[in-house]
Amino acid sequence: MIKNSLTYGKFRFGVVDDDDVKKDTFRMRFEVYAEEFGFERKEDHPGGLETDAYENNSIHFACLNENDSVVGTIRLVLDSDKGFPIEHATEITFIGPKPEKHKIAEISRLTVSKDLRRRKEDGMYGVEGYLKKKEGGVLPNDGSIPKEMSGRKNPIIVLGLCQVMYQESKRRGLTHWYMITDNKLFFTLKKYGFLFHPIGEPVEYHGKRTPYLGIAEEVERNLVKNNPEMLKALLTGLEPEYYPDFFPFKSD
Repeated sequence: MIKNSLTYGKFRFGVVDDDDVKKDTFRMRFEVYAEEFGFERKEDHPGGLETDAYENNSIHFACLNENDSVVGTIRLVLDSDKGFPIEHATEITFIGPKPEKHKIAEISRLTVSKDLRRRKEDGMYGVEGYLKKKEGGVLPNDGSIPKEMSGRKNPIIVLGLCQVMYQESKRRGLTHWYMITDNKLFFTLKKYGFLFHPIGEPVEYHGKRTPYLGIAEEVERNLVKNNPEMLKALLTGLEPEYYPDFFPFKSD
């Protein structure tokens, strides 16, 4: 169903390796993007599955609950002759040396089930409460969750999806991530050490969105310096051969 999976409590995170699970991610995206927030028109997605032209050029990730139902999704759009979605949405300016395009991927379609978002103001990612230091969001307080991610102060669904996405990026030699998103998600990722640079002006794209660039090595060095325990949690389950040489520790 999913491979390279990680388990936190009753939730499993991993790479989608099954057509039925992939269809379930499209179903959940339809519920969030079309039915709940109206970012997509229902009539453009017959059958209740939200898809676009990039699905076959993407790595899909899912969070599964105890019933093996998808409750969280994210994807990495890989280089192809279609380009990246961000390139068709707005003008962007790359930061630093630009690698070969096959080393870049675009993060998109992060969704969290409405049932796992405790408060209305937390929005589609369930992260607003963490920015305001209030209880809320998308963390069930049960199961064996690393102490760096435990307690209702951390959005485990978002962090778990980011963890498996990061690990698969390392396995595939991806070094840079595009992302176009709102301020809530940007500041939440920044809070946990995932640094992204704005590379263009905000545009209307499923609401007001800003284009960003993330550099894997920069994120890793920032975590080594400022939050090594979170980095150790992020590395859990990743094969040591994919660790950068400057890592000062090995995963237990």
